[in-house]
Amino acid sequence: MKKTFYLLLLLGGLSACKGYTKIVNKDSSINLSAETNDSITIHYIGCSGFFIKKGNDAVLIDPYFSNKKTLSFFGGGLTTKSNISDDVKGTINSVFKHVMGDTADRQGLIKALLITHGHIDHYGDVPYLVESRRLNLDTLKIIGSSTTHCYLRGDSIPEKNIIKEIEASSSFEGIEGKWINVSKKIRVMPIISEHAPHLKILGIHINFAFQKHEHESKRYNRWRKYNSGQTLAYLIDFLNIDGSVNFRTYVNSSAEGYPYGFPAAPVLKQHRVDAALFCVASFNNVKNYPEDIIRYLKPRHIIACHWEDFLNHSLPSLKKKPKTVPLTNVKKFFKRLDQVLFDLNLGINYTCPNVNTTLKFLYFNKELPNYRKPKPRKQ
Repeated sequence: MKKTFYLLLLLGGLSACKGYTKIVNKDSSINLSAETNDSITIHYIGCSGFFIKKGNDAVLIDPYFSNKKTLSFFGGGLTTKSNISDDVKGTINSVFKHVMGDTADRQGLIKALLITHGHIDHYGDVPYLVESRRLNLDTLKIIGSSTTHCYLRGDSIPEKNIIKEIEASSSFEGIEGKWINVSKKIRVMPIISEHAPHLKILGIHINFAFQKHEHESKRYNRWRKYNSGQTLAYLIDFLNIDGSVNFRTYVNSSAEGYPYGFPAAPVLKQHRVDAALFCVASFNNVKNYPEDIIRYLKPRHIIACHWEDFLNHSLPSLKKKPKTVPLTNVKKFFKRLDQVLFDLNLGINYTCPNVNTTLKFLYFNKELPNYRKPKPRKQ
């Protein structure tokens, strides 16, 4: 049976899906309000990888640059200094330079690295980024499940940089959870989520990678041995000087069905989600996704991610000629997205960025020091 699953994965990786034509391929600005006085940038790396940067503070999510071929799934290992290709190293250099202004975070701008689960397209490049000093361990906090914690320890990443016991403090169906303050200007709320089946045949769910949890430090020599562990979604708040929320982002790395990935309602009442980053891959294997989570969050803007064929195409090649992820009807996802947004009638828009594309969000922040509340007009 395993051989059948791997054959399906191989065939899926080599197949082609009908493309989605409304892809944003150039750095762009998006206005969230008619009047604007503040901004934040969200850079889409690929898969569910993002840089979110505001001023001198940034969050890095699921960084994956190497985009290995399907065949390497059977025999390949994590990306390290000993096996990284010059092409991938050049890609990382260009992305870091474009977003951070340098090929490594020498200034300590990245305050948090969030790992949503332990699969190789979410965790596989982290060892290289750490050992090559692309990430600054003087300022960095790494947040992930207990399984990714085991992998981090297996890669000799210092304990001082790892936030532990995430699941116990996560939000989940009526449980508000606890904020993790990674700096004075950034806080993170983990949310218990789930990983969608990679395939569904006659109602049978099929996963190409195991979802069990690790309980001790591990470093495998084959990608296929890495387990997802507990999948997490996240709320990420950038804060004003007075502690109020300046900009709120929600991110999931896998399609999810209620109640997974749903933050507790009291948290959402504090501040609306400004930008929601939603995974496209395998959406058709989860009931009522993305409709249910969109109706619940009602975000101001949606960014589609994990929609491209990362298994067989490098970031530069996808930038030139986008290709959609196999085994997922990407056009159908956007058709359903259009319908739910039409039904809500709240003016919510969405963007499907190509890999290595920056979106600059412009919005109005009444908490800025130079903001003056208008005086009421005399009657």
